[in-house]
Amino acid sequence: MKLRIFSSLAVACSLSLCSMIQSNSAVAEDLNTIFSKVNQLVASKSYTKAMTELSWARKEIEKLHQVRLGELIPASVNGFTGGEVEYQAAMGFTNIERIYKSGDQEVKFTITGGGEGMGGLAGLAKMGMMFGAQPGMEQYRIDGFTATLNTTGSTPEATIFLDSGSIVTLSAQNGVDAAALKKFTEAFKLSELDAYLKG
Repeated sequence: MKLRIFSSLAVACSLSLCSMIQSNSAVAEDLNTIFSKVNQLVASKSYTKAMTELSWARKEIEKLHQVRLGELIPASVNGFTGGEVEYQAAMGFTNIERIYKSGDQEVKFTITGGGEGMGGLAGLAKMGMMFGAQPGMEQYRIDGFTATLNTTGSTPEATIFLDSGSIVTLSAQNGVDAAALKKFTEAFKLSELDAYLKG
């Protein structure tokens, strides 16, 4: 009986894997078709149509980007389980959110980045927080990055500046105190995510 159940699971997993491979192949074929059409339009000097086709390619690549980001944001951290990854993009900036839960407690993860000048803005914000140290603001290191724990508000919040220029915010919700939030952030691995965002 156990062998039969295991065999059924193996077949199901194999079918799932095959469908994923086919799905990725379909996307790759779509991109190849789009780029081939762009080349044809450029060769015929139909530049307006070529730019329209390129915008469709960007949308397809954006979908792949979202999937990759979802893979790099941990599914669980320090006993907290992450919910669905929510992705928003506007004017070249991206905002990704995931809420982690452990019982009634929650921590909201947000990463903001992308867009020209984002790295500069993040750098200025980082310098401002470093030089503007005040009671209720604690600075520490997480996975090689600078983090600031703010306990001046109604709920504690940690801000982490990545080398890619993106800014990560971890907000305590539903009874998570400053000590628990700090412990949560220290368990959060960001190096791989930052390396991907740097390109």
